[in-house]
Amino acid sequence: MQINMMNSNWHFPLLLIALLLNACAATATGDTACHGQQVTIHFMPGTDVAHPGFNAGLARDAGEPLDYMRPLFDDYYLYCIRQEGQASLLDEVLERLQERPDIRTVEPDRIKSLQRK
Repeated sequence: MQINMMNSNWHFPLLLIALLLNACAATATGDTACHGQQVTIHFMPGTDVAHPGFNAGLARDAGEPLDYMRPLFDDYYLYCIRQEGQASLLDEVLERLQERPDIRTVEPDRIKSLQRK
């Protein structure tokens, strides 16, 4: 009886390891999919980012192609500005987005910026 109990307990650690590796792989591939500048946008509470047409309107206001990447936490989301270019272009996009009433803050993704140096 004791042998059967030991044999049944080995599944849990392997399942946990598989789930953690899958989560790490998903995060890594999500971050590398951006071929431009990643930005972190902190929206006002209650902003419905999943609403149809929301991201198209966000890209229109940015004036540059803008892709939703993933949620970070609470009302923070990661986006990708597909145009990789001069810092002045990025500053202009950030200023345009900051003018929206549903955005608290918008800034370059610090983690991705540190990895490029």
